[in-house]
Amino acid sequence: MTWWKCSNCGYLFEADKPPERCPSCGEVCTFYDVTCYTPECGCQGYDPKLVARLDKRRI
Repeated sequence: MTWWKCSNCGYLFEADKPPERCPSCGEVCTFYDVTCYTPECGCQGYDPKLVARLDKRRI
C-alpha cells in the first residue's frame, strides 16, 4: 500500500489510493505520495525526509 500525506493538515495515512476527502480534516485536498522506496529512509513505510520536506512547503 501507499503512504499519503494531506496537503492541508499534514495527516499521514496508508491506503491503496487517496480518498476524495481527507479522513482527518474533511477537506478536498491534494495528497502527496510519501512512500519509502529507498533503503536509506529506514523502510518505515513512509520516507521521513519526504514528510519533512513537504512540511516546509506549508510554512
